[in-house]
Amino acid sequence: MNRPTMQIRLAILMTVTCAIVGCGGGAAVKTTVRYRPSNPDAIGGDAAVAAATPDGAAVPGDAAASGIGSFVGTVVVQGEFAPLPAKYAKGAAPKDTEVCGVEQIPDDSVVVNDGKLANVFIYLAKAPKSAPAAPTEPIIFDQKSCIFKPHALVVQTKQPVKILNSDAALHNTHTYPSRNSSFNQGVKPNDTVGVDLIYTRAESEPFQVGCDVHPWMIAYHLPVDHPYAAVSGPDGKFEIKDLPAGKHEFKVWHEKGKLLQKSLVVTIKPNEPTEMEIPVPASKLAQ
Repeated sequence: MNRPTMQIRLAILMTVTCAIVGCGGGAAVKTTVRYRPSNPDAIGGDAAVAAATPDGAAVPGDAAASGIGSFVGTVVVQGEFAPLPAKYAKGAAPKDTEVCGVEQIPDDSVVVNDGKLANVFIYLAKAPKSAPAAPTEPIIFDQKSCIFKPHALVVQTKQPVKILNSDAALHNTHTYPSRNSSFNQGVKPNDTVGVDLIYTRAESEPFQVGCDVHPWMIAYHLPVDHPYAAVSGPDGKFEIKDLPAGKHEFKVWHEKGKLLQKSLVVTIKPNEPTEMEIPVPASKLAQ
């Protein structure tokens, strides 16, 4: 190799080296790496990502800690509400009286006990990014004394609903969903094995379930694609467990009042219950 060629190559090598490590006392090139978690919502979103270093690059240890909490509360009626009379008195059922008339058939469209409202659906409007898989254990939907039990049911999509018949009379279960296929199947008397029903799509609101044999039989189902939903009990209380900490939007729905709240914003605290009282004007239940 001749001398001019060697000098040219040496000059090129020195230029590249200076570009990498800095020469002549100048500032070295700085590489910035910005940390962004796979699920920023779970640890405080962009605010947590941008909180750490002067140039805005967050450090994993500085991100807000994620956690799990629960949403518990009571649905209360504001104002006076007179109890609804029974649909049929004991022994007065117009069909299959020997089975359906063993007790009175209540009007479960509005159930108020000591000012607390039952059968209210409280559920996340939208599934989180990583919701747990649906349980494989079936949820029971029974028919006793010609009454659907429970009256209001939350079920996850792909979770089996086991429809039983504890009556000595033929029933059928007929669903009226918006997004799922309608289901209409008879359930023979005293069927303890049951008929399986599986919802494949989440619904935006609960829908009615009926029995064509006994038209006074009415219930409501809500399939959701996450476990973050509940129905208030006879005492108006509800609990939604294992919620990711942070801000969530819930829907509140009742069969008489319909969509009571479209966007109930709740900030779930980590590692403890977040409590709330949900008021419902009595006027909404008289519609």
